[in-house]
Amino acid sequence: MNKLRKVGVLDDEQLAIDGLVYQLKKELPGVEVYGSQYPKPFEEWCKNERPELIFLDMEMPSAMGLDVAKRIQTFVGNIVFVTAHSHYSLEAYETAVDYILKPVVASRLKQALDKIAALKPIPIAQEKSIRIPIKGSFHMVQELDIILLKGQRNYTEVVMADGESYLVARTLKNFSDGLSDRFWRVHKGTIVRSDAVQNIKWGSKPQLTMNNGLVVEASKTRLDELGLQA
Repeated sequence: MNKLRKVGVLDDEQLAIDGLVYQLKKELPGVEVYGSQYPKPFEEWCKNERPELIFLDMEMPSAMGLDVAKRIQTFVGNIVFVTAHSHYSLEAYETAVDYILKPVVASRLKQALDKIAALKPIPIAQEKSIRIPIKGSFHMVQELDIILLKGQRNYTEVVMADGESYLVARTLKNFSDGLSDRFWRVHKGTIVRSDAVQNIKWGSKPQLTMNNGLVVEASKTRLDELGLQA
């Protein structure tokens, strides 16, 4: 199992997480194992860390494991569902490489790990980077490090996740042509990273609250075009 670097566990029960994390660390010495009770931070971790293997609880109060899997499947390797039920849809069976019934016993976990070890690695999408001039030289910046971009005539203010911002001599249109679909143009002069939007306050002039606390004015027409409605 030396091809594994990072493994994730999502379950709404902390005891279940602790037990599975303990068993995984025992079976996979040297591998980083991350556990979470909450889908949103788990999904962010997957997007940032690109784990080769994740274990998802099929049924949680705040989310279904299949829905989580759909949102992050391009950022992770193999998916194993952990469930108290033995029957799910064909779509669910096609999404995961294996199923483990609760409670997870060591012999069944080892069987799943041996099965995964024999499989060819699943290609994991690499984080897209863009080239921008910062302080007199060009730097490759990952999209996940950008919160939003604001156009200022022939310049664009690039606001970073760490709180820094840079005024770049490129138009917003020039930037938008090179960004992935995770970015939304929510106003004539504003582009935001969709997975950094924490809340939308609706009204005649909608406002987006970003995960760093910034509040951004949006156009209702633009939000409608994106399929976002109150």
